[in-house]
Amino acid sequence: MITIEKVIKQLRVNAEIVRAMVEPMSDEQANWKPDEKTWNMKDVMEHVYNEERIDFRKHLKEMFSDPPQPWGAFRHEELISAKSCHQALENFLSERQASLEWLQSLKSPNWDVESQATFGPDEVLTFKAGDVLGSWVAHDFMHIRQMNELLYAWNAQQVSPYSVRYAGGW
Repeated sequence: MITIEKVIKQLRVNAEIVRAMVEPMSDEQANWKPDEKTWNMKDVMEHVYNEERIDFRKHLKEMFSDPPQPWGAFRHEELISAKSCHQALENFLSERQASLEWLQSLKSPNWDVESQATFGPDEVLTFKAGDVLGSWVAHDFMHIRQMNELLYAWNAQQVSPYSVRYAGGW
């Protein structure tokens, strides 16, 4: 069984992984896309920054309020763009610190409290607070994987005319 202490530790570690992946990056690399459909690293960092601000922590706060509040609707005007990938990284790290402090302040939260969220025009899903907490960590892992794929593709492009075949199958 996962505990809040383990989640806090993993969220902290994930933030450091993101920092280690993004901090050494040049602006050229941060804005590079392997193709037109793929996000660049700046896009990914803006997304994780905005998610940290207006998704997981916010929704858990709504669920834990007395009385519980329904999930607020997603509004595109709440999204914040960053001047650079490095600015988005710093913004994310600041918001993550605020999230960690908030999680640490919780006293005996009820992880079974439920809330409904609307996705698209007709899909309404019910989530427990524990689902949201576990999904927060999973969301980090998904974007760390995405960032790793971007780093791999950048490296493969940079070594041209040589190849990265010797590294093994991706």
